Amino acid sequence: MSLSITGCGVGAVSTDSSAPLGETSAPTQLSPVEKLADAAAKTNQGVMTVVLQHSGLTADHRMDPANKKATMSIAIPDPAGDTLRAELIQIGTDLYVRTRDLPGVPKMWMHIGVAALPAGSSFNLLAESDHTGAADLVSCVVTAKRKGGADFVGTLDLTRSHSISRKVLDGLGPKATAVPFSAVTSPDGNFFEFNIDVPSVDPTYGALRYTYSRSDGVDAKRPAASEVTDITALPRSVIDRFEL
Repeated sequence: MSLSITGCGVGAVSTDSSAPLGETSAPTQLSPVEKLADAAAKTNQGVMTVVLQHSGLTADHRMDPANKKATMSIAIPDPAGDTLRAELIQIGTDLYVRTRDLPGVPKMWMHIGVAALPAGSSFNLLAESDHTGAADLVSCVVTAKRKGGADFVGTLDLTRSHSISRKVLDGLGPKATAVPFSAVTSPDGNFFEFNIDVPSVDPTYGALRYTYSRSDGVDAKRPAASEVTDITALPRSVIDRFEL
């Protein structure tokens, strides 16, 4: 779930003696796609909270990569009208997962190493190269234009994503290659919002809305040993219900 975002390299410096002395070239204006890539890179710096909302699902992901700790809370509506909830804590490579509402799984904190998770799992809360997922979203951009100083609109090819739900991608089929989006950047240059208008291509799916904010830190502590059970793999029912 990564996209390498690199700065624009400086090529050979012009030494054309015909240029008027004292005249400097105007700063290069980033294209909308380059500006979005720059915003993704800035979003992946420092302590960040990302909230995803989709069809009643809310996932609140708080991460502090420098101190290697993160938390996530997930709330999903149940067909019966109830709400299923999961809590996740990651410290280093240790992951703790608890869901008290799901039948058939331990009610204690389940402890597992992130290396045992499926490749690309959203349960790895501190993915090294793109922990916020912002670069993954930008990798899907097909077209983009400025709607205002900090507002952008365009289309996405969601099949390029490593984080969008496979259920959504499989359901959309060919429609997934041209999905409208809008994005808003903050005064600091990182993302403030990223909205994917899935209903415009298939009304049976809800929109995906990501909001981003900065904070001073993440309150993540290891659960008490008496509240933890070690496992070798997450129960299939937990992955099916809560994998984003």
